[in-house]
Amino acid sequence: MSLRPIRAIVYGLGSVGRVTVRYLQEKNVEVVAAYVRTIEGKDFSAPELSGVEICQPHVPFEKFGADIVLMTHCSHLADLYEPAVRAAKAGLDVVTIAEDAFEPFYIDHETPVARELDAIFRANGKTLVSVGVQDTFWYAQPLSFLASVQRVDRLIGKNICDLGAFGSVGGHGDQIGLTKDEFYAGGHDKPSGHRGIFEVALRPLVRAMGLGIKSTKVDNEPILAERDMPHARTERPIKAGTTCGFMERVVFELEDGVTAEGQFIMQHLPEGATAFNEWIVEGVPNMNMRTDNFLGDVITPASLVNRVRDTMDAEPGFLSVDQLKPARYFPTLARCNG
Repeated sequence: MSLRPIRAIVYGLGSVGRVTVRYLQEKNVEVVAAYVRTIEGKDFSAPELSGVEICQPHVPFEKFGADIVLMTHCSHLADLYEPAVRAAKAGLDVVTIAEDAFEPFYIDHETPVARELDAIFRANGKTLVSVGVQDTFWYAQPLSFLASVQRVDRLIGKNICDLGAFGSVGGHGDQIGLTKDEFYAGGHDKPSGHRGIFEVALRPLVRAMGLGIKSTKVDNEPILAERDMPHARTERPIKAGTTCGFMERVVFELEDGVTAEGQFIMQHLPEGATAFNEWIVEGVPNMNMRTDNFLGDVITPASLVNRVRDTMDAEPGFLSVDQLKPARYFPTLARCNG
């Protein structure tokens, strides 16, 4: 039986986008184009970009005869909307790492945009879904972990993201290098105007647990450096006692007296420290599951690439990951003809 390669477009060539191109090619995907905002002054000489057409956003998707677009350029629905709509109308599925898109339909100020995207993708018979770390480590992993638990009183997810590993995407420069008082005076403890990353990511997991959400609380807390961090690539120097990052905390009070909490810690790590992901269950039994050396800049594109075929095989619309097949590893993404 013959196989044909999937033809993919990568939209966004930041640090994650460039790794995504390479990972796709290693799994026998033909990357036909990569989109960037600006071309001037950029270096596109990397071996994996040989034969890949570098385009700016005005270039139509239709010219490439692609199957799917992997969008790595944004976090928010507002930035995802325009290229995603163009892709759907060009007959392309879209898989993205935009955090706001991970759970499309809970009710907030972005719900009308999500519903419009869903209608557009359904009308064109194509699929839009957001994946990444949330899909694998914040949905599939804890769901499996909870299968060994008799009773849950409190579930805590904790993730440390190394801001230094993500280039300009991980900046948060206005919140770094501040005293604790400056952090609170600047209002950085208040939720942003966008969906919180764990506030979004916990929802498919809670839904899979069969428990409704009774109340939600979201706030941010400063993370203070214990010593000077002269090697951190930041706009403002990080001195001992000033912020090297912050924690976005969401707490859901659920039915049956259960509490679910997410702690997303975005910080520049001190020398010798590594990022980690951890789940803690308080109940019967009390236990935890921790992943050290949590390389988000590797895990994110790998999780994205491993969802290509699942996205192409899914029902049309703007979906959540619990509407896809269970996440898994693919040694190759080539497809059977026909």
